Amino acid sequence: AQAIFIRDPARQRDHYRAQPLFVLLRAMTPIQTLEKNLTEAASPAGGVAAYAAATKKRVAEQLNICRHRFVATAQVSKEKVVAVAADRTVQVTAASAAGGAVVVGTGTAVAGLVVGSAVGTVLGFVPVLFTFGLSIPLGALIGGGCGAAVGGAVGGTTGMAGVGAAGYGAYTKRDEIKTFLNLATAKVLGVVAATKSGVAARTVAAKDKAMSVYSACTLHVAAKVGLAKDSATKAAVATKAKTLELASDRSVQVSAASAVGGAAVVGTGGAATGFVTGGAIGAAVGFVPAIFTFGLSIPVFAAVGSGCGAAAGSVIGGVTGLVGGGATGYGVYTKREVIGSSVNDARSAVGSATKYVKDQAASSAVYVRARISGATGGTSEYGSDGSSN
Repeated sequence: AQAIFIRDPARQRDHYRAQPLFVLLRAMTPIQTLEKNLTEAASPAGGVAAYAAATKKRVAEQLNICRHRFVATAQVSKEKVVAVAADRTVQVTAASAAGGAVVVGTGTAVAGLVVGSAVGTVLGFVPVLFTFGLSIPLGALIGGGCGAAVGGAVGGTTGMAGVGAAGYGAYTKRDEIKTFLNLATAKVLGVVAATKSGVAARTVAAKDKAMSVYSACTLHVAAKVGLAKDSATKAAVATKAKTLELASDRSVQVSAASAVGGAAVVGTGGAATGFVTGGAIGAAVGFVPAIFTFGLSIPVFAAVGSGCGAAAGSVIGGVTGLVGGGATGYGVYTKREVIGSSVNDARSAVGSATKYVKDQAASSAVYVRARISGATGGTSEYGSDGSSN
């Protein structure tokens, strides 16, 4: 049975996989077998030969067993390593741990560098008198290096443990997380769909209401526009008739012509007067700075004063002539009959007075001649009534 066991590597591998290591080591020491062989040997030479042969055989057997054991252990370890490396959970955990160690370790290393440099700089101020200032940068360098090392180690360990655990938990709970996300997504989509439906319904209702309001407003506006159009047409007709009436009114025509004529005449006179007066005032004012302007201020001020005076005179004269001429023309035209009768009466009175004066002059001439003829004794060529004989 032992020979069959030794010649069967599969049985050896299965047997030694289940045996502890100390059993294997104990089986590798053939002390009892050697003692038995030495006891049973008849002569010293035969005993040595038998011992050597047994030892060689036993060593070969133990080496074969160890080789198979190591091969089996290596195969199992390889299969175990391959299985662990192929496990997706281990991969995710390892990647998360490495990423967390790098990120957190880098941040804490930088923070440790800054803090360590600051602490080292502060501590370097203590022996600064004895080191001639070299202790400050040296302390900052040492503190920064120690802080970076400690921060990197602590942060790397913390990041590796924390992020690795988070990655492992997230990967192992990925089905639950996926289910939760699907439920949340479905919930959000349901809310969005309900909101969209409500908004669509409210939009349709608002659109219908807006259309009804628009139709009502259109009808109301059309009615108001029709009324306004009729009112505007009536007002335009009335305004046109009133304008034609005013334009055909002789008093308005006379008043307008009188106003235009008065504005032109009086405005021209006012412009001329303002031109002369403004020029004189401007020249008088220009005498003040004449010393400083070498006399140039006089014509300049005179020109400015003339322009201002002409403008002011034309405006004032035009307005005065417009108002005065229009009022005079309107008054004269409306009182034309009274003025005409007054002129006729005056003309009749003047004619009567002229005839009276003429008759009195003729009578006086006849009387004078009669007296002259009576005084000379001659016969007058005129009768007593003044007629020629």
